[in-house]
Amino acid sequence: MPGWEPPPPPRGRRPLLVAALALAVAVIFSAGFSVGQLGSTAVGVGPSGPAQTPGTGRPDWQLLDQAWEVLDQNYVDPAALDSLTLERGAITGMTESLDDRGHTGYLTPEEVTARDEGLSGTYVGVGAVLDQSDGGVTVVRVLRDSPAERAGLAPGDEIIAVDGQDLAGLTVDEVVAKVRGPEGSTVKLELRATNGRNRSVSIVRQKLDLPLASWAFAPGTRDAVLRLESFSSGAAKALTADLQDALAQGAEGIVLDLRGNPGGYVNEPVEVASQFLRDAVVYLSEDRTGTRTPHRTEGTPLAADIPLVVLVDGQTASSAEILTGALQDAGRARVVGVTTYGTGTVVSTYPLDDGGALTVGTERWLTPNGRAIWREGLTPDQVVELPSGAAIVVPDDFATLGAGGIAGTGDTQLQAGLQALGLDKGAVEAALDRAA
Repeated sequence: MPGWEPPPPPRGRRPLLVAALALAVAVIFSAGFSVGQLGSTAVGVGPSGPAQTPGTGRPDWQLLDQAWEVLDQNYVDPAALDSLTLERGAITGMTESLDDRGHTGYLTPEEVTARDEGLSGTYVGVGAVLDQSDGGVTVVRVLRDSPAERAGLAPGDEIIAVDGQDLAGLTVDEVVAKVRGPEGSTVKLELRATNGRNRSVSIVRQKLDLPLASWAFAPGTRDAVLRLESFSSGAAKALTADLQDALAQGAEGIVLDLRGNPGGYVNEPVEVASQFLRDAVVYLSEDRTGTRTPHRTEGTPLAADIPLVVLVDGQTASSAEILTGALQDAGRARVVGVTTYGTGTVVSTYPLDDGGALTVGTERWLTPNGRAIWREGLTPDQVVELPSGAAIVVPDDFATLGAGGIAGTGDTQLQAGLQALGLDKGAVEAALDRAA
């Protein structure tokens, strides 16, 4: 797609990169980006020479030119020396040398399109949430009313081949790219179930709406479990609508489930935090000069006092970490789960002439108390691991739970979150009694 340029994000939105849980539904989770302009840079071509002393200025590219000459003159398969492929490989290698994986990097035209689809809230795919597990890629959730659900995919299924191609050694993002495809096309998946049996299914890809938020009362309680899937466009409005509904129906406490949330536009967590915090800093942005800028809540919160617990895991990233850090630093919520992913840079997108783009970390973000999250993540107040092979339980599942309810599932994090919420509610009630 020569000359392709992604549309700029809506006014007031700042970008964040996410690298986390991937959706085979066509979302490659690299989230909200700003669009910048990148001046063209000519690569100097000169005679081969010895290695140059590293410096802080513009490279002279002699080593790159020397490497090209060696390949051009000696590689056994000269037909494989495609100039565009080599250029893209050089760009990838250059960005990877910065050790900023998942933040600064090169996106192919196809990856740019997938990213923009994901942020728009619509995508083409099958409707299965995938994760890397024990060297393979497994299904961790199946979206309701999706092609994957109709095909019988289930949590715990390992995807071992796509269209006959073995997936051994591939990352979850690489598997996602293979599961993706044009609307109406068919993908054949080879699956290994938890009982060890293999089966093959063919699924027709379709355009789906990415669910942003959902909620339900935990069975037998007035505790509302609100789940936010991502911070794509409209996420804050969806969460606010669910929060209003839960409060109107008499919610006495809230568990905010951010597990697997890969983030997105940075304005979205600010809007969500504004529903739980009064006049507070949500996060600090720090540019390359070290200048820090506070970003504050706006408006009047809907739920500034109701007991609140936040669930996180190793795939809670980016904007989800901003929200978690804001609520944790303010003492507004108890955080339950495991250490978060550790995305801590704002990423700008610079389109390239091949239709691809460079994503460049241009700012760091920190929690209101100045905690750096980049590469470290946030540590929960209460660490609770999810047992191996256990699936998370989401509000849409509550109606189908058996007599044991949530306690009868393997979701120890949700169980612990509800228990912590009960303790917090008890403390609030005791304080009210003392005040009376």
